[in-house]
Amino acid sequence: MEKAVEEDSPSIRFMPPVVFWLCLLAGGLASWLMPWRMNLFAEAWRIALGAGLTLAGFSFMMWGHGIFKDRGVNVYTNLSACELVSQGAYRFSRNPMYVGFLAILPGIGMAMGSYWMMMSILPMFLYLAFYVVPREEAYLTRAFGEDYLIYRRAVRRWL
Repeated sequence: MEKAVEEDSPSIRFMPPVVFWLCLLAGGLASWLMPWRMNLFAEAWRIALGAGLTLAGFSFMMWGHGIFKDRGVNVYTNLSACELVSQGAYRFSRNPMYVGFLAILPGIGMAMGSYWMMMSILPMFLYLAFYVVPREEAYLTRAFGEDYLIYRRAVRRWL
C-alpha cells in the first residue's frame, strides 16, 4: 500500500487506486450491514444508467492510463514525471484517471441501488481534491513550469 517516495515527485504515499478500493469496500460493506435502497428509477433504468456511468468512467480512466503507458510516463504518484501529457483524454481533463474513479463509484452505487455505495464518492473526492491533486499540481508546476501553467489554464481540472 505505502510506497517509497522519490524526492522529485508529488510525494503521495498512498496510491489513489488503494483509496478507491477502500471506498468501494466501505460502500459495499455499509450497503450490506445497513441497507439503504434507492427507489428513484425503475430497476432496469437504474441498472442501465449505473452500468453506463461505470463503463464511461472506466473507459475515460483507461484512456488516460493507456496514454501514460504508451508514452512511458510514470502512473504512480510517488514517482517523478518524465513528460507533460496533454493529448487524448488529457485534452478534456487534467485528471482523467481520477474522473474515472469518481464516476465508477456512483455508477456502481446506482446499479446496486445503494445510497451508501453512491456516497462512497465523497471520501474519494475529498482525498483527491484536497490531498492528491494539489500536490500533483504543485509538483507539475515545479517540474514543467510555464508549459504546465499554460496547459492548466487551457484544460479543466475535472471535466
